[in-house]
Amino acid sequence: MRRTFAIALCFLALTACRLKKEAALDCPVERTPIERFSLCLADGWHHGTEKFADAGSFIVLVMPPGSTGSLLQMHVKKDPLQEAVYSDLDFAQRAVEITRSQAPNYAPVRTEPITIDSKKTLLHVFDASPSPKDEPVRYYQIVTAHGGIAYGFTSIMHPSVDEDTREQLVGILKSVNFE
Repeated sequence: MRRTFAIALCFLALTACRLKKEAALDCPVERTPIERFSLCLADGWHHGTEKFADAGSFIVLVMPPGSTGSLLQMHVKKDPLQEAVYSDLDFAQRAVEITRSQAPNYAPVRTEPITIDSKKTLLHVFDASPSPKDEPVRYYQIVTAHGGIAYGFTSIMHPSVDEDTREQLVGILKSVNFE
Protein backbone atom coordinates (compact mmCIF):
# COMPACT_ATOMS: atom_id res chain seq x y z
CA MET A 1 0.00 0.00 0.00
CA ARG A 2 2.80 2.44 0.93
CA ARG A 3 4.66 1.53 -2.24
CA THR A 4 1.58 2.15 -4.39
CA PHE A 5 1.07 5.52 -2.70
CA ALA A 6 4.74 6.46 -3.24
CA ILE A 7 4.55 5.49 -6.92
CA ALA A 8 1.33 7.48 -7.37
CA LEU A 9 2.91 10.49 -5.68
CA CYS A 10 5.98 10.30 -7.95
CA PHE A 11 3.73 9.98 -11.01
CA LEU A 12 1.76 13.08 -9.98
CA ALA A 13 4.97 15.05 -9.46
CA LEU A 14 6.34 14.01 -12.86
CA THR A 15 3.05 14.85 -14.55
CA ALA A 16 3.02 18.31 -12.96
CA CYS A 17 6.60 18.94 -14.09
CA ARG A 18 5.77 17.76 -17.62
CA LEU A 19 2.71 20.04 -17.81
CA LYS A 20 4.73 23.05 -16.62
CA LYS A 21 7.46 22.24 -19.14
CA GLU A 22 4.89 21.92 -21.95
CA ALA A 23 3.41 25.31 -21.06
CA ALA A 24 6.87 26.86 -21.20
CA LEU A 25 7.55 25.13 -24.55
CA ASP A 26 4.64 27.02 -26.15
CA CYS A 27 7.04 29.97 -26.35
CA PRO A 28 9.23 29.65 -29.48
CA VAL A 29 11.94 31.93 -28.01
CA GLU A 30 13.70 32.07 -24.66
CA ARG A 31 11.28 33.40 -22.05
CA THR A 32 11.96 36.85 -20.60
CA PRO A 33 12.26 36.71 -16.78
CA ILE A 34 10.61 39.50 -14.78
CA GLU A 35 10.76 39.12 -11.00
CA ARG A 36 9.06 35.77 -10.21
CA PHE A 37 7.41 35.24 -13.58
CA SER A 38 8.36 35.33 -17.23
CA LEU A 39 6.78 36.48 -20.49
CA CYS A 40 7.13 35.22 -24.03
CA LEU A 41 8.40 38.20 -26.03
CA ALA A 42 8.95 37.69 -29.76
CA ASP A 43 12.48 38.08 -31.12
CA GLY A 44 13.59 41.69 -30.95
CA TRP A 45 10.89 42.78 -28.53
CA HIS A 46 12.14 44.09 -25.19
CA HIS A 47 10.83 45.36 -21.90
CA GLY A 48 11.51 47.76 -19.08
CA THR A 49 10.14 47.96 -15.56
CA GLU A 50 9.18 50.87 -13.35
CA LYS A 51 8.27 50.90 -9.67
CA PHE A 52 4.69 51.76 -8.85
CA ALA A 53 3.27 53.54 -5.79
CA ASP A 54 1.98 50.37 -4.09
CA ALA A 55 4.56 48.24 -2.29
CA GLY A 56 5.33 45.18 -4.42
CA SER A 57 3.67 46.65 -7.50
CA PHE A 58 5.42 47.65 -10.70
CA ILE A 59 4.81 48.36 -14.37
CA VAL A 60 6.21 46.32 -17.25
CA LEU A 61 6.63 48.28 -20.48
CA VAL A 62 6.73 46.11 -23.62
CA MET A 63 8.39 47.60 -26.70
CA PRO A 64 8.67 46.36 -30.30
CA PRO A 65 12.03 45.94 -32.07
CA GLY A 66 13.96 49.18 -32.55
CA SER A 67 11.60 51.25 -30.41
CA THR A 68 11.92 53.02 -27.08
CA GLY A 69 8.18 53.65 -26.83
CA SER A 70 5.95 51.02 -25.25
CA LEU A 71 2.95 49.51 -26.97
CA LEU A 72 1.86 47.61 -23.84
CA GLN A 73 1.92 48.80 -20.24
CA MET A 74 1.26 46.03 -17.76
CA HIS A 75 0.59 46.99 -14.15
CA VAL A 76 1.59 44.07 -11.92
CA LYS A 77 0.00 44.15 -8.47
CA LYS A 78 1.07 41.63 -5.86
CA ASP A 79 -0.70 41.08 -2.55
CA PRO A 80 -0.28 38.32 0.04
CA LEU A 81 -3.28 36.01 -0.02
CA GLN A 82 -5.61 36.46 2.94
CA GLU A 83 -6.94 32.92 2.61
CA ALA A 84 -6.26 29.78 0.60
CA VAL A 85 -7.43 29.67 -3.02
CA TYR A 86 -9.43 26.49 -3.66
CA SER A 87 -10.67 27.39 -7.13
CA ASP A 88 -8.54 29.56 -9.40
CA LEU A 89 -11.54 30.28 -11.61
CA ASP A 90 -13.70 31.40 -8.65
CA PHE A 91 -10.81 33.58 -7.45
CA ALA A 92 -10.61 35.22 -10.90
CA GLN A 93 -14.39 35.71 -11.00
CA ARG A 94 -14.29 37.49 -7.63
CA ALA A 95 -11.60 39.81 -9.05
CA VAL A 96 -13.83 40.60 -12.06
CA GLU A 97 -16.69 41.49 -9.68
CA ILE A 98 -14.39 43.82 -7.69
CA THR A 99 -13.26 45.54 -10.89
CA ARG A 100 -16.87 45.93 -12.04
CA SER A 101 -17.79 47.63 -8.77
CA GLN A 102 -14.69 49.85 -8.47
CA ALA A 103 -13.63 50.92 -11.99
CA PRO A 104 -15.10 54.34 -12.81
CA ASN A 105 -17.50 54.32 -15.77
CA TYR A 106 -16.97 50.59 -16.22
CA ALA A 107 -18.18 49.00 -19.46
CA PRO A 108 -17.63 45.27 -20.05
CA VAL A 109 -16.17 44.13 -23.37
CA ARG A 110 -15.63 40.41 -22.85
CA THR A 111 -14.50 37.82 -20.33
CA GLU A 112 -13.00 34.55 -21.53
CA PRO A 113 -11.52 31.55 -19.76
CA ILE A 114 -7.77 31.10 -20.27
CA THR A 115 -4.97 29.06 -18.71
CA ILE A 116 -2.00 30.76 -17.08
CA ASP A 117 0.78 28.52 -15.82
CA SER A 118 -1.52 25.46 -15.76
CA LYS A 119 -4.20 27.38 -13.79
CA LYS A 120 -7.65 28.21 -15.09
CA THR A 121 -8.40 31.94 -14.87
CA LEU A 122 -10.11 34.69 -16.86
CA LEU A 123 -9.02 37.31 -19.35
CA HIS A 124 -11.28 40.23 -18.46
CA VAL A 125 -11.45 42.99 -21.08
CA PHE A 126 -13.26 46.21 -20.16
CA ASP A 127 -13.37 49.93 -20.81
CA ALA A 128 -13.23 52.57 -18.08
CA SER A 129 -12.70 56.34 -17.82
CA PRO A 130 -12.31 58.87 -14.99
CA SER A 131 -15.53 60.60 -16.03
CA PRO A 132 -18.32 59.91 -18.53
CA LYS A 133 -17.01 62.83 -20.63
CA ASP A 134 -13.52 61.33 -21.00
CA GLU A 135 -12.55 58.90 -23.74
CA PRO A 136 -12.65 55.37 -22.29
CA VAL A 137 -9.48 53.31 -22.04
CA ARG A 138 -9.50 49.59 -22.86
CA TYR A 139 -8.07 47.35 -20.12
CA TYR A 140 -6.97 43.70 -20.29
CA GLN A 141 -6.87 42.03 -16.89
CA ILE A 142 -5.76 38.65 -15.56
CA VAL A 143 -5.83 37.71 -11.88
CA THR A 144 -4.30 34.53 -10.49
CA ALA A 145 -2.55 33.23 -7.39
CA HIS A 146 0.87 31.64 -7.04
CA GLY A 147 3.01 30.81 -4.03
CA GLY A 148 0.75 32.51 -1.49
CA ILE A 149 0.59 35.73 -3.56
CA ALA A 150 -2.36 37.17 -5.48
CA TYR A 151 -1.17 38.58 -8.81
CA GLY A 152 -3.13 41.08 -10.85
CA PHE A 153 -1.90 41.82 -14.38
CA THR A 154 -3.79 44.81 -15.78
CA SER A 155 -2.67 46.08 -19.17
CA ILE A 156 -3.39 48.92 -21.52
CA MET A 157 -2.19 49.19 -25.10
CA HIS A 158 -1.19 52.15 -27.21
CA PRO A 159 -4.40 53.24 -29.00
CA SER A 160 -2.72 53.28 -32.43
CA VAL A 161 -1.92 49.54 -32.55
CA ASP A 162 -3.51 47.57 -35.38
CA GLU A 163 -5.54 44.40 -34.76
CA ASP A 164 -2.65 42.00 -35.51
CA THR A 165 -0.36 43.81 -33.06
CA ARG A 166 -3.18 43.92 -30.49
CA GLU A 167 -3.55 40.13 -30.71
CA GLN A 168 0.23 39.73 -30.35
CA LEU A 169 0.17 41.95 -27.24
CA VAL A 170 -2.74 39.99 -25.74
CA GLY A 171 -0.67 36.85 -26.42
CA ILE A 172 2.21 38.36 -24.43
CA LEU A 173 -0.15 39.06 -21.52
CA LYS A 174 -1.52 35.51 -21.69
CA SER A 175 2.05 34.09 -21.72
CA VAL A 176 2.67 34.74 -18.00
CA ASN A 177 4.54 31.76 -16.54
CA PHE A 178 5.67 31.63 -12.92
CA GLU A 179 9.25 30.61 -12.15
